[in-house]
Amino acid sequence: MTGLPARPRPGARLASWLLVAGLAGGVPPAAYGATTDLPFGPLPWRVGGDVGFTVDAAAFPDSSGCTLEIYVRLAPATLMAVTGGRPQGGPFSLALTLRNAYGRVEHRVEQDFVASGGDTAGGFGKVVILPLRTMPGKHRLQLRMSTYRPGLSKNAIGRKQVQSVDGELTVPGEDPGGVLSDLGFLWPGPVGSDQAAVARTHRETVPNPERLYGLYADSLRAEFIARSRAADTRAWRWVARILDSAGRLVSTVEGEGPAGRWLEAAVVADVSRQPAGLYDLEVKAWQEGDPGALLRHASFSVAWEARTWVASPQEIIDNSHFLLSQENEEKFARMQPGEQERVITDFWRVRDPTPDTGVNEAREEFLKRVDFANRTYGRYGLGKGMFSDMGRVFIRYGEPSEVLKQVIPTQDNTLADVIQQLAATDQRAVGDLSDKVIGADMRPFEVWIYEGDIPLPVDADPSTMKQPHMRNRKLVFLFVDEHQVGDYRLRYSTE
Repeated sequence: MTGLPARPRPGARLASWLLVAGLAGGVPPAAYGATTDLPFGPLPWRVGGDVGFTVDAAAFPDSSGCTLEIYVRLAPATLMAVTGGRPQGGPFSLALTLRNAYGRVEHRVEQDFVASGGDTAGGFGKVVILPLRTMPGKHRLQLRMSTYRPGLSKNAIGRKQVQSVDGELTVPGEDPGGVLSDLGFLWPGPVGSDQAAVARTHRETVPNPERLYGLYADSLRAEFIARSRAADTRAWRWVARILDSAGRLVSTVEGEGPAGRWLEAAVVADVSRQPAGLYDLEVKAWQEGDPGALLRHASFSVAWEARTWVASPQEIIDNSHFLLSQENEEKFARMQPGEQERVITDFWRVRDPTPDTGVNEAREEFLKRVDFANRTYGRYGLGKGMFSDMGRVFIRYGEPSEVLKQVIPTQDNTLADVIQQLAATDQRAVGDLSDKVIGADMRPFEVWIYEGDIPLPVDADPSTMKQPHMRNRKLVFLFVDEHQVGDYRLRYSTE
C-alpha cells in the first residue's frame, strides 16, 4: 500500500541545525518548511497537515458481492482548530474516488458536512462513513478533505485548507472454506445525535478508524462476517486471539454461531490492563467438521494519554521532530497512536528528574515551551512558531538570561555595532551579515544570551551526561529581521 501524505517536514533535527547555522552564520536550511513524501503503510492512514484526519476501511460480503465501508475520523484538535469555538460548527468537504485494479473508476463521491466542538465528546471526534458497492480484489482509493480555517477577524471567511491521501487496499475474496470479511473496529456509541453509526451486530456503534482503545474505550470491539462457500447450513465456531507486538498471547475469546450459511459476530475483549503499544487481533472462523479455518488479522493500538486521543496526527509528529533522529522520526510517522505513545513515554522516562512522582517535569517543561513558542513566534504565512528560529532555540534552552532587542536601531546601537562586538569577543566567524547598503545597518535584531548553569537541551540523554547543566559556559544567539516583517532568522550562534 503506497501513497503520498501531505506532511510538512520541519527540517533537520534541532541540535544539528543550530550547529550548522551557528558556524555558517547563514539562513536556515532549504529543508525548513518543505514537504517530504512518505509512503503509507497498511491501513489506517493518518494524514497530517492543517486538516488532520484518519482513514480506515473494512469490506463485508453480502448476497450480491460486498460493501466496502470507508471510515474518516476528524480528531478533536482538528475540529477545534477549524470551528474556532463557533457553536454552528465548521464546514468540511470530502471527495472520494475508488478505482479497480485496472484503473477504472468505480465510485466518485462528494460529501459536505458540518462538524462542531460537540463532536469531540469522549475523544472520538467526528466519524464519517461512506459505504460503496464493489467486488473483491485490489483497489485504489483517493480521498481529499478540505475546509476553511477561521479568519483573523470574527467575520472573516478564513483560508481554505486541503489535505489528501492516495493509496491501495484489497477487498477479500473467496477462500477454500468460504469468505471472511475484514475486521471492523468499533467504539462505543454513538456520540451525539448526528454521529455516524453502524448497526450490523444489533447494536449501534461508532466505527473506530484509529483502531485505538484504552483511555476512552477500554474494551476492544471488532465485528466480522463469514459466509460458507455453498449452501452449507452447519453451525459456526470462531476464536479470536490478541497478541502483543512481540507475538505473545494476551487473551483469547471464543464464540459460536447458529447453523446457516452466514455468521455475523463481534469480538469483545477487555484491554484495560494492557500497556500502550501495538497489538494484533487474529480471528479464525469455521463450520463444524471443516478441516481448516478462515483466517483474518489486523493491528490495533492501546493508548492511555488524553493527548494521544485528542491531538491531530500532525501535532504529535511535529512534537516528535525535536526528540527523535530523522530515521526514527520517519518510522514514528508511520506508527499507530498507541505505538507513538509508547515511544514518547519511553523517551521521557529516562529524562524524568523525579521518577518516583506522578509528574514528569522534563516533559511538562518541553510541552510548555512548545506552546509558548507557537503562541509567541508564529506568524501568519510563516508556519508554527515552534519551527521558527527563535522557537527552536527557546524550546532547546528555555528563556534567555539576557535579551538585547532593537526594533528600531539607533546610530549608537545598530546591527553593525553588535557584529563588531561579537567579532571582538568570540573567535568564531560571524559570516557575511552586511546589508550591503550605504549608511548604518538599521535592520531589527535580537541577541539572546544564556550564561551560568545552563540546563541541558530537552533532547539530551542524561544517562550519557556527567552533569545536569552546562556550567561556566556562555551561549549567544543573534536573530535578524532581514525584511522587517517580524521574521527573525538566526544569523549567528556560539553553540
